[in-house]
Amino acid sequence: MDIVLLKTFLTVLTTESFVAAAQRLFVTQSAVSLRVQKMEALVGHKLFERNKGGVVPTVEGEKFETYARSMLQLWDEALYQVGLPTGFSGSVALACQDSLWPELSSKWVAQLAKHMPNTAINFQIGMPIVLTNMLVRGRIDIAVLYNPEIRQGFKVERLMEDRLVLVSSQKNHNGELKDDYVFANWGQEFSIAHSRFYPDLPAPQIMLQVGGVLPNYLIENKKTAYMPHRIADDYVAAGKLHLVKDAPNFPFPAYAVWTEHKSEEILMPVLEQLRIAAKNAPWIELGG
Repeated sequence: MDIVLLKTFLTVLTTESFVAAAQRLFVTQSAVSLRVQKMEALVGHKLFERNKGGVVPTVEGEKFETYARSMLQLWDEALYQVGLPTGFSGSVALACQDSLWPELSSKWVAQLAKHMPNTAINFQIGMPIVLTNMLVRGRIDIAVLYNPEIRQGFKVERLMEDRLVLVSSQKNHNGELKDDYVFANWGQEFSIAHSRFYPDLPAPQIMLQVGGVLPNYLIENKKTAYMPHRIADDYVAAGKLHLVKDAPNFPFPAYAVWTEHKSEEILMPVLEQLRIAAKNAPWIELGG
């Protein structure tokens, strides 16, 4: 598979424009069009449709996106492994949801670098569905996730507790979910619990899946939403966000997920450092 064609396909998909893709890739628009045509010939299906606003993926294009990203990730991993510097006896590929980086995974990586100096560490942050697919394909060895999918071959370990709490940019929010409320999608379990507690709530105008950058969105747009307390606490302490008094909160534990692609000799020390990082994570105290 031609990596240039994959990158061009994904750039067009992201920019929704052949012109914008050409500018981003520093090539001509005709070169982008030719690459897309070659990609479509290889796949055997049309991948994009033109409309007044630019280009949109076809059904086949949408399906192909996941595989294109996986192939690029595999290519990056291959380059990483081939180029493993001398002096390292092994490597691990790790990942987490963006909302689990500040309080847990950043500390985990720092500890690994200290306690496993001969191991090269490849770490990335991503959306749960992408990380799950990478686990299935053996592209990453361990992922730290909220609400992981349970699949055959997955090993799952509960790491630490968190709570989804209602926070607002308004200091004295009365707890009524109205026009200022945005629904942050924290997974199926939260959605079910949320609908049970708010059975008469109309569908909110905005649904977000933005993880760790949610606080800034709420602050800048004067909105209200549920988010993990471990993300919200620093903003609450700084007075930028405020816990909504008497609002319900929902359990939201974090998990380690791994497969048997990598030997236990490598994985077990890495998992042990993750457990230590989780144990030393700040304890949650919910206030008003």
